[in-house]
Amino acid sequence: MKKSVKILAALVLGFICISPDLSLAAKEAPKKAANKAAEPTTRSDAVIFKIHDVDPVLEDGVVKGCNYMITLYNRTSINFRTFTINLSWPDPVDERFKFDRYVESILGVEEAEKQRSFFSKDEPSKPTQTSVTVNAFGADKQISLRSYMDNEKCYLMLTDAQYTVTPCDIARTMDTVGSFGISSEQSACTELFQFVSPKNPEYFGEFKRLSATEEAAESEAAESRELSDIDVIINKIVENMGSSDKALTNIY
Repeated sequence: MKKSVKILAALVLGFICISPDLSLAAKEAPKKAANKAAEPTTRSDAVIFKIHDVDPVLEDGVVKGCNYMITLYNRTSINFRTFTINLSWPDPVDERFKFDRYVESILGVEEAEKQRSFFSKDEPSKPTQTSVTVNAFGADKQISLRSYMDNEKCYLMLTDAQYTVTPCDIARTMDTVGSFGISSEQSACTELFQFVSPKNPEYFGEFKRLSATEEAAESEAAESRELSDIDVIINKIVENMGSSDKALTNIY
């Protein structure tokens, strides 16, 4: 009988030793979720899109343009008849600076000064621009399109882009108009879209119905529930072991 009591006591001690680690893990879970929430993420109520697979187009060894892919995922409940995404990338290197350095290297400093007089110094540098039109894009759908930009600055397409979405034709219903406040007179719907740049970790994976933050939150919630269930089981075991120990002691 004493042997049975010792075995039961050992089991209880084992569960008690494990329970602090489980409690610590439960406390660490919110911290992990907070760290993931601080990372760039995507909205669950937007049409998310990214530019990828950018390939320079060469002509006689000189870059003349860029082939690229654009992938979009419609997480909204809106069905689009058509829309056009207008993309713009500002160039951090001023064209005038590059021209001046080129002229200096070929003609010298004095001749470069003469050439500068023919150009307005107040003229701002023009951004790199392209547009993509998408037709018949339904809710909860994903699409990838190949397009072309008539510009040699392919490297800019892998940086943050400024964008507008217009014109935008929505297959409207009463629910759609009421939910998103889009009237028949409005054509712009930029606020329904979100550009995903390489700075966002979600850029490097396949777009999903839920954002990475939401998936992480669901995973953390499931883990917390499991840890809570384990705590309940341990408490029940300890409670039952106390009753069993008392009963066995009385019998002995």
